[in-house]
Amino acid sequence: MTEHRLVKPGDATYPAGLHDLESPPSVYVLGQTTTAPAVAVVGTRRCTRYGLSLAEGFGRALAQSGWTTVSGLARGIDAAAHRGTLGGNGEAVAVLGSGIDVVYPTENGELYRSIIAGLGAVISEYPPGTPPDRWRFPARNRLIAAIASAVVVVEAGNKGGALITARLAAELGRPVFAVPGDVDRAASVGCNLLIRDGAIPALGVEDLIEELQLVLGKPPRSPGQLIGDIPATGVAVDALPGIWGCVPAEALARLARMEIAGEVRRSGDLVLPI
Repeated sequence: MTEHRLVKPGDATYPAGLHDLESPPSVYVLGQTTTAPAVAVVGTRRCTRYGLSLAEGFGRALAQSGWTTVSGLARGIDAAAHRGTLGGNGEAVAVLGSGIDVVYPTENGELYRSIIAGLGAVISEYPPGTPPDRWRFPARNRLIAAIASAVVVVEAGNKGGALITARLAAELGRPVFAVPGDVDRAASVGCNLLIRDGAIPALGVEDLIEELQLVLGKPPRSPGQLIGDIPATGVAVDALPGIWGCVPAEALARLARMEIAGEVRRSGDLVLPI
């Protein structure tokens, strides 16, 4: 495995956003840091299958757009965002709440190694061997918020690390996005509260990319057709939100645009390419 290095404020490879912190820390790095604008995708470990699908779709779309995805390598939303980014051949940055050589949770070891082996990096302010004590993670979240140029909360309860990251990001002047959800769903309470308090709603993959362009400018790469291809055998209309990573209303609107453009046709409840 690549040897880690200690990067100090002012070094050429020091993550620029960390300079915005009151006391920028030196950080340990495995892999390669990037100068591309970064977007944090965060959320609860106790997420839904819909949240996992959406987080993975966000990560893939960010990769296709040339933006870096930042998250915390935790179970649930974080891991899904990293997987989507790697699946889109993009740059993933994982910020740890443990030593640079301590993978937590251990089940994400393969993801950890894939990030380092690819275009991304693993970052920690803690010396090698530092255990993942619970109190370290809120401090870790300030690094995620600072490295990112924007923060997206996919699913969150009424307390937890994702809300801490969103609050810290807002204090640093970073735009905060949140995915709205059912008012009685525990995993959506935090996001709905963020939107009530001024966060920008993220209604799906395509919507997020469009909104990010307003605050980050034109993406480094053209995101292309983020919606993916309809297979020759077709796909059920009800399956489109999960495939495209968006809410049902956006999926239906997008489907209508594709029909008007002559890209697809419907056969009952089946959507077929033309």
